[in-house]
Parts: sequence; structure tokens; C-alpha cells
Amino acid sequence: MHVLILSPYPDALIAPIEARGDRVTVRSDLVSEAEFEALRPDWIISYGYRRLIASPALEMCAGRIVNLHISLLPFNRGADPNFWSWVDYTPKGVTLHLIDAGMDTGPILVQREVELDPDTETLKSSYLRLRREIEELFALHWDDIVCGGLQPRVQTTSLPIHRAADKAKLFAMLPLGWDSPASAVMRLPRIAQDGLVGEAPDQDCPRGTGAHDLAAPDRTAN
Repeated sequence: MHVLILSPYPDALIAPIEARGDRVTVRSDLVSEAEFEALRPDWIISYGYRRLIASPALEMCAGRIVNLHISLLPFNRGADPNFWSWVDYTPKGVTLHLIDAGMDTGPILVQREVELDPDTETLKSSYLRLRREIEELFALHWDDIVCGGLQPRVQTTSLPIHRAADKAKLFAMLPLGWDSPASAVMRLPRIAQDGLVGEAPDQDCPRGTGAHDLAAPDRTAN
């Protein structure tokens, strides 16, 4: 079997795939339609790949394109999910899901909720923790995914998608950048749906209605 990994940091994904005796191709840049046709992968794995996969590849590998997303979907779809989880006070976690034509909207294969303490974490440390968690989750479940041992769960909840441009407005307010304490990120104002910056709510009141009820994670993933 031939697996195409689309990622700027693929190293942790290669071993579980090669352990099955499968062949791996790694690309971090844009893959053209002609290149997809030439590669003809059996599976595609996307991890930190900030490009939409073109429709020919979606059709060629329908149901066999997996994305590793460092949020507890459907929360924090789109760019910079760890950053927005702190800004929006949403649950933290990681998700393996199938890719469809939308932005992080494909059926969920497996999730893991991750507890992170804003008093001890920084943006950087929490990001690296989520990276470790999702790489471990992938290693644990890659064989299940290939063999059809996981039942995809359709996402039925529609929540906002964050864009990189929105993050830039708020990130500029953090003098320490990626070393900023998570607690400081939680004090940032919120980007409203009309693009205006609103006041940060009281920290005792989580942002988002019924957050944990909307996306109860699969506890078997832990």
C-alpha cells in the first residue's frame, strides 16, 4: 500500500505506517493534480498541511484521506486551533477525521480530550503538547483506520471557522508572542462575526453555549 503524507513535520507518522510494510511518500509543498495522478496513493494523510486538497484527489481517494487536527472538532475549525481554543474558552483536544470538500468538516474517526492548565501552559507548550497527543493517537489507531475498525461519525454541528488574518489582529497584542502564558491569551478580546473586536467576557463564563454537550469526545480514544 502507498501512503502519501502531506506535512511539514511528518517524522512521527512514518513509523506506524512503515510498521505495516507500507510505502510512504512525503510532500510538504503544493501537490498538483498531475502529481496526484502520478503518485496514485492508496491513502493520504494531512498533518499541518495548510492547503486545501484539490477535488481530483478527493475523488481519487474518497474515504481514504485523513486529517490530523489539534482541536476537539467541531470546535476551532480552520487555522490556529490551539490559539483559538484559549481565546474562545473552548474544550482542548485532538481529532483524526476524514477530509471532505469543507474546512475540517469531514466525519470524525477518533478524538481525545486534553486537559491543559492556563496557569502553567504557554501558547508554545500547549501547541507542542497537542502535537504529541495527536501523533500518539495516530500511532494507536492507524491500523484501525486502514482496516475499517473505526466508525466515522458525521459532524452535525456548525460552528465558526477561524482565519489566519483574524489571529494576526490579536496576536499583535501579545508582547511575548508564542511564549505568552495561556492565561494572557484568555484575556484577549474576541473577534466578533462581523470582524469587529469585542470585549473579553468574564473568565468564569465559558465562551460558546453548551460547549461540552456539542462535542462529547469518544472516551475510548484515551
